[in-house]
Formats: sequence, structure tokens, C-alpha cells
Amino acid sequence: MVFVALHKGIQRRTNIVQVLRLLPPESWQNLEQAKTVLIKINLVHHLFQLASTHVDAVRGVLDFFRPKTQAKIFIGDASYHGTKAAFRHFGYERLLEEYPGVVLVDLNDDETVEGWGIKQDGTRTPLRISKIAAEADVRLNLAVMKTHRDTGVSLGMKNWAAGIIIVPPSHTASGRKWARVDYLHHQGSQARDATLAEIFHTFSPSLTIIDAWDAMEGDGPTRGTLVETRFALAGVDTIAVDTIGCRLMNIHPGDIGHLAIAAQAGYGEGDQKQITILGTQDISSLIYPFAHP
Repeated sequence: MVFVALHKGIQRRTNIVQVLRLLPPESWQNLEQAKTVLIKINLVHHLFQLASTHVDAVRGVLDFFRPKTQAKIFIGDASYHGTKAAFRHFGYERLLEEYPGVVLVDLNDDETVEGWGIKQDGTRTPLRISKIAAEADVRLNLAVMKTHRDTGVSLGMKNWAAGIIIVPPSHTASGRKWARVDYLHHQGSQARDATLAEIFHTFSPSLTIIDAWDAMEGDGPTRGTLVETRFALAGVDTIAVDTIGCRLMNIHPGDIGHLAIAAQAGYGEGDQKQITILGTQDISSLIYPFAHP
């Protein structure tokens, strides 16, 4: 049985706590033995909050998990514009005072392990993957809900797979950037989607949470507009979580290349009929037709 929890509440932070409470305890069965936990966030833009994970969503995850484990908890991303700048601008540094054993980590500076991308002809090409993301005992994937001008949507799978690829910075007139374009897009959309599926499968997260208190439609992932959706999603099966997320955005998951490839390969459940929704049972009232990029 594949479960996806869905909760619509009155506040972002408690929304996250409540959606996690809906999941069966075996969803975090390795937590008690864990020595390291990663909360992988999305800080794609260091100034535009709607594009990035809100610190209160992280607080919700910490409210729920910090009492359950003595492990060191890393909170990190490999931001395009610079993770440290995003930490400062969005108030992440205050988490260090509020929660014991929490470390902010810029994955752009992390050690790496070897991963693989897929070329247009189907052959593999080496990529560098964050060592913390690859080796943390428990990997919590905290995504936001957005449309995306290249991949259609940015949900759990996109946040995880694209955001743990580590690349050298490029130097531009506006400062350093960590661009993955040459590593994801230069072989075409099919190769990009196959690469995302490959990385996701090899270094999969333990649990995916989507903070959809505020969502983005239109020219995502960084220039879209606000949709006040006011719910949260969570589940062990990222493909199932993204499938329900797409349904709530009125987007067919089969039209999203990386999801379709992953579901067809058996990396997760992409058939909504095989997914049991915990919490809000009638999702039809929550469906909103997101404007496409």
C-alpha cells in the first residue's frame, strides 16, 4: 500500500507537523538509529521567497523530528545564486539558536561522490553528487510546489535530484553562480529527464514533504506568481507524492517527463488509483488549474 498524506490547515508550520502526523510511524523507521539527518530544502533564489523553502516549513519539520532523534540534522541546498546568501536573507541562521544539533550546510561546498547522468544516445556520463545527500542516514526532502519552464513542475523529485548535483561555480557580472544547465539541459529534454530519474533512483530520499502553503504558477521556478493553496503533502514514495501534487495542480503526471520515466521504471507509484490519501479524502475541492510557464 502506498500512502500520501494531505493536510490543509490554517498555518504553514503546523500544516507540516499535521501532515507528518498522518503518516504511519514506519515512514521514519530508521530515525532512531540515525547519526545524521539531511533536510534538503529548495533555495533556488536567494531573494524571492516564493521560489524558495520558507524557514517556517523547516521549523515544522524540526518540531516533528527533533524530539524523535539525537542525530545531527543538516539543513542544506546547493543554490544557484548562493546558499549562504539565502540562509542569511531568509532567516535560517536563527534555527541554530532555536533547535539543538542543527547545522546549516551549503552543499555547493560539500564533498562529492560519483553519480551518473544520461546522454541523448542513452550512454552514461559522470556527475558529482553531494556526499551528505548520498550518505546521510535519513534524507528528508522538503520541496515547494511550483510550475517550471523546463521540467513542467518542480515538486519532490525535481527538488531532490537536481539539487544534489554539485557543479563548480561560474563567474558572472552579478557574482558567482552554480548553474547546472550544461550538466542537465545540453543533451535535450529527454536526456535531462532520464538524468533526473537516474539520480533520484540511485540517491533516493527517505521521505518527501511538499510545503504548498504558498505555491507558484506561471513562469516558474523563479518568476512565477502566487497561488494560495494552503496545504501540505508527505510520503515515503516521492513519485506518489508528486503524482498527487500534479493532480492538485490540474496537471497530468504523465505529461511530466521525469515523473513518467521514473514511474515506468518502477521507481515509485505513478498510478493515482494505487495511492491511498491520508487526511483530506476529497481532493477535488483543492484542485486549482495552475497556469503553465
